[in-house]
Amino acid sequence: MLLAKKILLLAATLTIMFSASAIAQEERNELQSEFLMDFIIDTADPQQIGSRRIVPITGGRFEGPELNGKVLNVGADWIEARADGTSELDVRVTLETDDGQLIYMSYHGVLSRSDTGLYWRVVPTFETASEKYDYLNTIIAVGIGKRIDGKTAYSIYRIL
Repeated sequence: MLLAKKILLLAATLTIMFSASAIAQEERNELQSEFLMDFIIDTADPQQIGSRRIVPITGGRFEGPELNGKVLNVGADWIEARADGTSELDVRVTLETDDGQLIYMSYHGVLSRSDTGLYWRVVPTFETASEKYDYLNTIIAVGIGKRIDGKTAYSIYRIL
């Protein structure tokens, strides 16, 4: 009889744990994000090499609630033009925060045009040795491209 009660208690506990786990998983299935920064870059004239266009990055600025600074005159966008008209973006750049910390940022993405408009999305990754900005080393981010006064710009969001 005591063994039967222990088994029932264990079964009830497992049921509650499984239900709580299922609820927690359901809550996490909804994608959430928070604004990380606006990223604006200056570029030089592109170099066309076959289907690839290389666009040097000559500077720029990034601004967000916790992340501000300048884009260094280092890096480029290696754009591959696909036959369907879509451009595959491959960008590498170095950022310097207002407090002097260096951050390597790279991103891949796509730029395509259709009857419904422009689809311009990137997935940046970050690498830094800075303790203050170490959180960037472990985040997933998504950027939405836009044109601002002839510059390349993105609003970048941290995926939670």
